[in-house]
Amino acid sequence: MQQYTLKIATRENTGRGVARRLRAEGKIPASLYGQGNARSISVSAVDFRDLNRQIGGGAALVELTDEKGDSALCLVQEVQYHAVKSSIDHIDFQEVERGHAFTTKVPVHLIHEADCLGVKNDGGVLDHKSHEVEIRCRPSKLPESVEVDVSALAVGGAIHIRDLPVLDEVEYLGEPDQVIVSVQHPTVAPASEDTAEAVAADEVPATKVSDDAKEDSES
Repeated sequence: MQQYTLKIATRENTGRGVARRLRAEGKIPASLYGQGNARSISVSAVDFRDLNRQIGGGAALVELTDEKGDSALCLVQEVQYHAVKSSIDHIDFQEVERGHAFTTKVPVHLIHEADCLGVKNDGGVLDHKSHEVEIRCRPSKLPESVEVDVSALAVGGAIHIRDLPVLDEVEYLGEPDQVIVSVQHPTVAPASEDTAEAVAADEVPATKVSDDAKEDSES
């Protein structure tokens, strides 16, 4: 998989005041969690936004390098956004050990949705229940995402964790029976009162007027 790089700077001081000053300077406060320790760092807001666009929402490893040239291979663990603005308030990075298996979550992407049999032929509703799945693998084997082909999925059918595609040296965690995606039976909306009354009126048989009645009305 593709690996990304990002420069970081060590933060000697912490606190809200320091964080506000960093943001005013175009930097984002961050934490780097390693093997039993944590470092306070900062990254360029512009550089991280560019990195985020390149990653595009998939799982990715980032090589962080500080001002001394020391580096760490990391996952972007969490990105915290401002409650009102769209700006990033804080980032958590999690270091992974090179060559050793680790646990993380990767997104699940559905493919061939337009060709899904249950939707296309029977009017079913595609229900994507699990948008990510937990896996265990070595850094070099980390997939950006897991693609799930739903083209053959019929109404009432489902794809579980046990049905996910086999990926090289990747172990799926979680319950094998956990549903990833299913096709629900189509729902029929109940008829409204106006519609029911109109149908009932249409079903009332027309009354035949006898010839005697016609003569009485004409006289």
